[in-house]
Amino acid sequence: MNRQSRDLLRSGALAVSALASACGFGFGSVKDPAADRVQAELSQLEADPQLASRAPQALKEAQDAVAAAEVPQKDAAESAHLVYLADHKVQTARALAEAHVAEDQINLLRGQPQ
Repeated sequence: MNRQSRDLLRSGALAVSALASACGFGFGSVKDPAADRVQAELSQLEADPQLASRAPQALKEAQDAVAAAEVPQKDAAESAHLVYLADHKVQTARALAEAHVAEDQINLLRGQPQ
């Protein structure tokens, strides 16, 4: 390979790297792979007709936290922390919704109106 070819390859690699950075595909950005799992758990909660409307404020907080966790971060620890918070919010929303359903079932068994 001659010098001209090497220079051309080097400049091409630099151009690809610059283009990737400009398009938001920064090589230094990290998205925790667990963010996809938390997003799937949130989607499952949202799709459950018995739970989805039972804790609207907690569900909104979970949605916001998951959205934040899906944004790639420059620091892997920050990304992991955002996923942890999102997971906690999703689990809290699920627990609150399940508690409301259980309350309604207890009231129904007691003969009290919901």
